Amino acid sequence: MKLFLLLLFSIVLNAKMVEAYYDVRYGLFGKVGESKAKLEQNATDYKIEVEAKATGFAKVLSGGRVERYESVGVVKDGLLVPKIYKKMRKSKTKKDIKIFIFDYKNRVIKVHREIYRKNTLESVEDKNLSYFVENDVLTLYFNIKKLLKPGKYNYRFYAVGGRRKDGRIDVIVPKDKRSVKELLKVDGFYLIVKIYQKIFASKEGELILAMDEEGITKKALLKDVIMFGDIVGVLKKKVVK
Repeated sequence: MKLFLLLLFSIVLNAKMVEAYYDVRYGLFGKVGESKAKLEQNATDYKIEVEAKATGFAKVLSGGRVERYESVGVVKDGLLVPKIYKKMRKSKTKKDIKIFIFDYKNRVIKVHREIYRKNTLESVEDKNLSYFVENDVLTLYFNIKKLLKPGKYNYRFYAVGGRRKDGRIDVIVPKDKRSVKELLKVDGFYLIVKIYQKIFASKEGELILAMDEEGITKKALLKDVIMFGDIVGVLKKKVVK
């Protein structure tokens, strides 16, 4: 499961380094994973790293599943602009690596993929993504607070890592903050994010978030996944330097 999506909204762009650590819980199973997100940034460049790993019962079922995501690029007009986006999924028997290279001049995103089985390279593929966007899912989430406008509640964005066919991700700033607070049971700035990926097995993949005054997610909730309940990500530690 994409545990990393429960922690992406850690937005402190004025800091040189931000780290956020999360526990992930899933309905009756309790704690199923741990996640860490890190942003390093100066006036001209940035690097984002996210890692999520299964723990306990989920670790056994997933074969020791680990996911890593990385985005590297430049800072332009206060926003993060990706040059390279990488994602890696690894278990005891398989490793799948994808590298997305942004070519802004030709408006093409090149994709390089390698699949390993038991540490042996099984296949290599190079192709162009079927669409072009100027964000990956990490930069969009780190940029998003600057993209929101007063009085506007519904947004449609596009990023590598969103809906498979076009990268679509929808964001809602809820008008009814009281009901969201009752659901999450924490104060904060609330957002509802629609991921549109079947892997969530939840209607449109709605992710509900509460962020603190620094823009770091305090709690994230994915409602009614399959039959076992909600997936919840809770901030356990943050470091800002």
